[in-house]
Amino acid sequence: MAAITNGTTCLYGVAGAVTNLFVQSYSVTSSFNLEATVVNEDGLTKTQRLDDRKTELSIEGICKTDTVPVLGATISFTINAKTAYPSGSASVSYVGVITKVDEKGSNKGFTSVTITAIDYEGITPTP
Repeated sequence: MAAITNGTTCLYGVAGAVTNLFVQSYSVTSSFNLEATVVNEDGLTKTQRLDDRKTELSIEGICKTDTVPVLGATISFTINAKTAYPSGSASVSYVGVITKVDEKGSNKGFTSVTITAIDYEGITPTP
């Protein structure tokens, strides 16, 4: 199906793919693993230190087969905007370790899976 776009061009849909899964949506959360502050005698924050960026990825999809990525496996996924921080730099290329897999099935629907993975800037996951 051809798309006709009028107006401003925006990011659309899902860029990444997962083996044996029709990816329906994903979300990326980037934050610091360590946050420290120093307050003065009056309790006012005077120093803030943020270290060790981490990026958590959650992918939701419909199963094609009964084989999906498993706990502890490395996952690579392309996200639409540069919100992941592998090695500390903003990127659309995400590589992390799967830390959680949720499966949901019903008697009147397709089986879906949610995969959660995490990446720390100081760790390079091995495939």
